[in-house]
This record gives sequence, C-alpha cells and structure tokens, in this order.
Amino acid sequence: MKIPHLCLLALGALLFWSCASRYSSPILIERGEGRKEWEREYFVVKESMGIDKRLKDVFKQGYIEEGMTNDMVNLLWGPPDHETETENSSIWEYYTREGQLITRLIWKHPDLARLKGYEGEWVLDKIEGDRYGGSPAPTSSRSSNYNN
Repeated sequence: MKIPHLCLLALGALLFWSCASRYSSPILIERGEGRKEWEREYFVVKESMGIDKRLKDVFKQGYIEEGMTNDMVNLLWGPPDHETETENSSIWEYYTREGQLITRLIWKHPDLARLKGYEGEWVLDKIEGDRYGGSPAPTSSRSSNYNN
C-alpha cells in the first residue's frame, strides 16, 4: 500500500518539476507562449495595429528588437524575473536558475502613442546582454528557430 502512494508522490513531484522548469529555462523563448508559432501569428493579426511591419516580422520569427511593446516581449519571453519601474522607465531582467543575468531590457514611454488609448504603453528602448535570450541568432531575415 505504501509503495503505490510513494510512486504517485514521486510522479507528481516529477510532473511539477518538469512544468516549473520551463519558467526558469535559460532559453527565454521557452518561458513564454510565443514559442508557439500560431500564438505569434494571432498576435500580429489581432493585437498589433500601429506597429511597424518590420517589427512584426521579427516578432513572428520569435525574436525581440528595440521598438517592440511590452506585450510582444511578454508573449515571447514570459514575465521578467525582476522588474524595476519608475515614472519614466522600466527595467526587466531575466536570470538563469543560478542567478546569472541573461538579458536586461530597458523600457520607455514612446514620444507618440501608436493608437489612441495606448498612451501609457512601454516600448523597448535598449537590450543589454544576450539580445537573443539564449536562442541561436537567426540565420536570415526570414528564418526562425521556433516554428512549432
């Protein structure tokens, strides 16, 4: 009787660990829902009005770039491990499980909102550290390492 309970407990712990490890992966695209190509396509079609076409193309490939909104980056990489916000800027930091900085993103409010109602939106101003978030660099302007 004790062995089946112990096996179930071990299986549950293993399942929990496998689910939780995705959110601490050193490859940031694995943390967000944007690792799925259909999620990126949906966002570009439904949620990205007023965003530059070049940024949409980079987003569809699964990469981030200066000028993207915080919603775009959050979809690709998930929420930051540490966030600091002031009135004029915001800093997102992503770390490995060992506490090593992967990437630091510095956000600002745009000079001109892309659409009415988006005046408080954050736009990516600067990327420090690994701009690909642990992913391999794209091999061409049309390629993606994330076509799931």
